Amino acid sequence: MNEAELAIILGFYYIGREKNAERFTQLFNSCFGKDLSMQTLLHEVSVFRNVDPKYNVMHSSKNNIYYKIWKEYIENDDAIELKKLYKVFWSGDFIKHDPSPDVQSSTTDDAYDIVIIDKPKLLQSIITVQNEKHKRDSRIANNALAIAGFICEGRCSNELFLKKDGVNKYTEAHHLIPLKYQKYFEYDLDVEANIVSLCPMCHRLLHYGFDNKSLLKTLYEQRAYRLEKCGIGISFEKLLLLYASGDISDE
Repeated sequence: MNEAELAIILGFYYIGREKNAERFTQLFNSCFGKDLSMQTLLHEVSVFRNVDPKYNVMHSSKNNIYYKIWKEYIENDDAIELKKLYKVFWSGDFIKHDPSPDVQSSTTDDAYDIVIIDKPKLLQSIITVQNEKHKRDSRIANNALAIAGFICEGRCSNELFLKKDGVNKYTEAHHLIPLKYQKYFEYDLDVEANIVSLCPMCHRLLHYGFDNKSLLKTLYEQRAYRLEKCGIGISFEKLLLLYASGDISDE
């Protein structure tokens, strides 16, 4: 268990009013990509009970990771932050992954966790250079690649190579709904939910291939729900029309 996973388990023990272990197990496995049994997770919950000063009067095992998590959130009066985190988790809107740092920079020793909540994002700015071109945020693209685990979401069999950092595979970010069509949407298209991770071959197929419908369908089916959550839902038929109606080479 990593620290983010243990924080959610602590939330179930300390914050959660509804002790529905079955729902907790389903959400936890879905959120973290696990396949743990309810008994395994309840055992982890019981470890926090042993750390709880109300029951651990001898204050033993202060050096383990469970005590570290307890101290970070409970003893340091950060239970409000834990409550917010757990509320989002319990709502089912919590998307959690464990990527490496910024995918476009050198790898450091300090890994971080990315938590993305899919919701509508207000438009910030449009810059005009001959025509309207939406300003994109490279950090959002970095997040999307990391969230995908640096794999090709086109579910292809193309072999990926390692980046120069020697840690992560090389993939490219692609806006599923091209940014050039931002004017047709109320909310920002430059969000993680709209960015897919692709190998160079699949990326080129979307841009320049004669028959990209199958790949586009695969990606759409993976993202349709998340696009809806971000207020940028679209039917597959309309998405096909966007790709057929113009150049998307800058996406």
